[in-house]
Amino acid sequence: MPDFSTQLARPGVAREDLEFDVLFVGAGPANLAGLWRLLDLVEARKLTGLTIGLIEKGDEIGDHAFSGAVLDPAALDELCPDWAERGFPAEGRVTSEEVWYFTERGGLKAPFPPPFLANHGFPIVSLSRMVRWMAAEIEKREVPGVDVMLLPGFAGVKVLWEDGRVAGVQTADRGVNADGSPRPTFEPGNNLRAKVTVFGEGPRGHLMRELDEALGLQAQAVNPQVYETGAKEIWELPAGRVPDGFVLHSAGWPQAEGESGGSFVYKMGGDRLAVGYVVSLDTRDPFADAHLMLQKFKTHPRIKAMLAGGRLVQYGGKALAIGGWNSMPRLAFAGGMLAGDAAQMVNAGRLKGIHLAMKGGMCAAGTIADALAEGDFGEASLMRYSRSYLASWAGTELYRARNFHAIIARGPTPGALFNLALSQVTGGWVPGDPLRLEADADATATTEAYYGKEGLKRDQLDWGVKTDGALTFSKLDDVYASGTMHDEHQPGHLKIVKGDQVCVSCYASKGSPCTVFCPAQVYEMHPDAAGRVSRVDIAFSNCVHCKTCDIKCPEGNVIWTPPEGGGGPKYTLC
Repeated sequence: MPDFSTQLARPGVAREDLEFDVLFVGAGPANLAGLWRLLDLVEARKLTGLTIGLIEKGDEIGDHAFSGAVLDPAALDELCPDWAERGFPAEGRVTSEEVWYFTERGGLKAPFPPPFLANHGFPIVSLSRMVRWMAAEIEKREVPGVDVMLLPGFAGVKVLWEDGRVAGVQTADRGVNADGSPRPTFEPGNNLRAKVTVFGEGPRGHLMRELDEALGLQAQAVNPQVYETGAKEIWELPAGRVPDGFVLHSAGWPQAEGESGGSFVYKMGGDRLAVGYVVSLDTRDPFADAHLMLQKFKTHPRIKAMLAGGRLVQYGGKALAIGGWNSMPRLAFAGGMLAGDAAQMVNAGRLKGIHLAMKGGMCAAGTIADALAEGDFGEASLMRYSRSYLASWAGTELYRARNFHAIIARGPTPGALFNLALSQVTGGWVPGDPLRLEADADATATTEAYYGKEGLKRDQLDWGVKTDGALTFSKLDDVYASGTMHDEHQPGHLKIVKGDQVCVSCYASKGSPCTVFCPAQVYEMHPDAAGRVSRVDIAFSNCVHCKTCDIKCPEGNVIWTPPEGGGGPKYTLC
């Protein structure tokens, strides 16, 4: 990874040091559950004189929270048994479920959901609304002798180190021109120093990358961290069109044979419907595109009938961890911990990670409370968190699903379905256990290898769907619906690190996958009359912070770095 420390340090700029006992980086469900449980524990143990902080790069907590979700309430029940009475923002509870293998015009409907997709009675949630509620409940707390600071709009850009241990994070500077020079509104970022820092920054976090390179956190994992990308739209429907509690999942069309992906359709509160599609990023297809799959999926007769007469009200895109147990990094180190998607706490088979992430935050809180009482924040002390989590019901669930994604990585073939059924009765074991995966970027084939034509470009193929602005939408139309905004005067937060010539070579051999897989049309190649390009153009202001480019660029030529705090999408229903 290139060294951005000189840019981040800005020699001569004075930075204020803010001291915390505990600092949470990221306001996702893992860290909010961790902070919630930590307050319970320090109050019960009468630990006082503490300052606990949480930073979030979104302008408000919840702005960047994205997940169409049917929530397993196991962790929520444990954290807050009276959550329903306290106004938890459930969109409804699952009352009817459909599981399909779609063909273009029809498909096969399962007579009942497989056990790993059985969700009857579970709450349907908007993750954005859920984390806003969690933050509001935390803000109501008054724990004697404990100061709690929730700080949205602050992006962590650099890990602070002291004597080889993590000592906190530096936040982003504000008011910087595109060339790096300060504007009159310049505000330097702060050094947030902490005895222990919990990194819950989601999939492919910028700080997690720095931690892994310094500490080798992934070195002992069976597999690299692997991901999928999801694109989702929220629709407002005619009253009564879809019954409350309705959930649908599908595999098959429009995903190509030999590829892994699928859909979700969830009835939300009121007359809203969440419609989404996910594509595994270890696909060989250089033109894999979750947004395109979503647009095609909506034209299926079963889905089109639901959406008729409705209107799009919000859109989002996000990379999602999918590796689970076999991709988990080391969870703790001197001065710090990992939780949530940053630690691959996801059960790919159940399409669920929120409850596992929350349990991770809660286990982290138990270890932190012990460390605060003992005054020991070294690696041996904090590794009690890892043992606690892996021995919990969450660890057991992850272990049983350890091979799920590897089994179906090339689609629901007969062999995959056999192994999937076998794994359900053997606690996750299949022949070859543990099954190996390659890094998502390494899986990408050339256009010649995948499509049989060297130098093929995406627009030379017929993708079977046209955008009409009513049922199907362009990426730019959908980005508008995401509410995404960035200060366009700041330095671009998407860095080309190996040079434009690498992009030119990729355009020739792989057709520039970044211009296709990005769900927000950030990357574009503009060939001249002879079909030649000299560089990739980056419209960073479109970026919905999905991180797909950082994960899937086959040349490793894109690094996602945080923009100044507050920019990005504005999710309220996702």
